Amino acid sequence: MENYLWQKTLLDMYNMFDRVVIISENKFDRLVANSLHNHATNSMFDEMITLMTRKNNCLLAKEIVDKALKFLTDAGKSILHNYYKKKISFKNIAEKEQINIRQIFRNFDKELASFAYYLSKIGYSTEVIQKEFGKDNIFVATYDKLHKRACGRGQMIVELPFVYNDDIAKSPVTTKYNAINVYCD
Repeated sequence: MENYLWQKTLLDMYNMFDRVVIISENKFDRLVANSLHNHATNSMFDEMITLMTRKNNCLLAKEIVDKALKFLTDAGKSILHNYYKKKISFKNIAEKEQINIRQIFRNFDKELASFAYYLSKIGYSTEVIQKEFGKDNIFVATYDKLHKRACGRGQMIVELPFVYNDDIAKSPVTTKYNAINVYCD
């Protein structure tokens, strides 16, 4: 089953697209102003191109997310919009919508799959999204964060006693432990 990581990347970044566009425009304007006073260098032109590409990527991503969200039901739109755009927790969404939190989780997974389906229907499958946005480090950083979470890269160490019985559990004496690594899913 597909985990829709690139689609989640677009949704996860949804609330910051406008901000990134403004930041990119401001940095671009400063570079242009500096280039008038100084001799422009190739690195300055490369940075200008990167900023304009990022701005265009964010505008395109926002447009395709908005297009795909239009296809969803009102309830699905509301859940995804509240969770990704407004950054409201599932618990608060459930309270706001006055439904059980378990229903929110079920609807969230269903609506996320629907969102991914509609993205592919308008021409933005996982492969296309990766090709379009996979070169911009802000998109890649968000994707990597989601990928690590999805792959269970959160590592924790659990210590287990060599031998366990009720006497060990009641005993205040320190016992030897085996340490094992468990990767969270």
